[in-house]
Amino acid sequence: MMRALDTLIDSVTMYRLTLYVLVGYVALGAIQAYAGLLPFSPGELLISTAFLVIICWAANTLLAQIFNVPANLESATLTALILALIFDPPTSVGGLSFLGWVAILAMSSKYILALHNKHLFNPAAIAAVIAAFALNESAGWWVGTTAMLPGIAFGGWLIVRKTRQEGMVVTFLVTAFVVQTLASLQQGTPVTTGFHRLLADSPLIFFAFIMLTEPLTAPPTRRLKSIYALIIGVLFIPQIHIGSLYSTPELALVTGNLFAYLMSPKRKFALKLREKTALAPDTVDFAFAATQPLAFAPGQYMEWTLGLPHADSRGNRRYFTLASSPTESLLHLGVKFYEQGSAFKEALRALDEQATVLAGQIGGDFTLPTNPQQKLAFIAGGIGITPFRSMLKYLVDTNQRRDIVVIYANRIASDIVYGDVLDDAYRNLGIPVVYTLTDLSALPVDWSGGVGRVDAGMIAREIPDYRDRTFFLSGPPAMVRSNEQALLSLGVRRRQIKKDFFPGLV
Repeated sequence: MMRALDTLIDSVTMYRLTLYVLVGYVALGAIQAYAGLLPFSPGELLISTAFLVIICWAANTLLAQIFNVPANLESATLTALILALIFDPPTSVGGLSFLGWVAILAMSSKYILALHNKHLFNPAAIAAVIAAFALNESAGWWVGTTAMLPGIAFGGWLIVRKTRQEGMVVTFLVTAFVVQTLASLQQGTPVTTGFHRLLADSPLIFFAFIMLTEPLTAPPTRRLKSIYALIIGVLFIPQIHIGSLYSTPELALVTGNLFAYLMSPKRKFALKLREKTALAPDTVDFAFAATQPLAFAPGQYMEWTLGLPHADSRGNRRYFTLASSPTESLLHLGVKFYEQGSAFKEALRALDEQATVLAGQIGGDFTLPTNPQQKLAFIAGGIGITPFRSMLKYLVDTNQRRDIVVIYANRIASDIVYGDVLDDAYRNLGIPVVYTLTDLSALPVDWSGGVGRVDAGMIAREIPDYRDRTFFLSGPPAMVRSNEQALLSLGVRRRQIKKDFFPGLV
């Protein structure tokens, strides 16, 4: 069951999954409104949702033209749906007018409250904060009800499983419950009453799974995400206040967004394509020049945005792990193409030299350990070699010797890419690379490498001291899960296993 579910969510992008979940929440709300479980009619909810989507689309399109950046209708739709879930549906034309202003505020914040082409705050949250202070109208967060809780929890769990943000979410939830306990004790109210209100009569779960995990305004590393979740968890509790200013979910998130920016300033970069190199029949290396200095650690990823005139259901944003080392002048991106690929992939394949794309949101903890004596093992499948290409190129260029073993699996020999960097790592640093091919019917006659999928037997055979190593796994999600299970079956501790961020279909 879990494997089938993982396969399903792996087949869509992170943003597309979030969109489906939010649409499901609105549909669930309409059903519950029809059943009389919510204080509005299903028609009022659907009308307000459609109105918000239209206004967000229109405002986003206009602002994108003014600021000369790609219009991201998927992002505008997500914001509109979140607004529909946190603001009560109006019962009058005047109420719709207010929602229109909230939608415009949310979209405008992405372009005006921004530095270096990157917005600072979650658009829905900052719109709710401005509406509360400037228009004296607060978000009702109607989505936080007992009736909605099971559906909210299931949909949110899918997103968290997809994005691997369990640690941040758990930190937030634990913090919120601890602070709620302290507040209950201080006020002399039963702790169980406080828990019930927090869990069933507040937007806690929706907030944790949907708002907190929004990637563009959250910190990029695990340590900063934990602090981020801790801060927001404290401020989420309504009893927290400074004088007459009481905390709200939206104010808590905006405060966290500000912390995230101060601790890890984010920006979007305009990157010009300089070279396109065919690495394999269906794999291309794109080399970009950044118009501004770009700092990253080997193994980190970026979010890439293309201006698509006709985006398909998979949207115009993708996360790709960087294949380049910080020591290189050009930024390398290794991309595998498939038959009947997305509109994004087709547009990327068709890029001409000198074309410009937007990229940002550098992040990820899939990086080399600070301790150079730590023994490592890299296991890659297909284009999952890109973070290891980045790390190994960096080690070669800086002449750093580390105890690393690489296992690289591909279907056929022609799928092997970045062999030049792997060879340099072996020649200059003595890092061995074990190649294995999984298609037994297409083995070259002179093939001397491994045969078959990476499994526990192969790992034990090629890496006898596997219990002493930290394993880095990168590749298709199914392969990564399989390799993780193989390592666990060998007695490798879970904390010795690191997995690359792989948000889905690209």
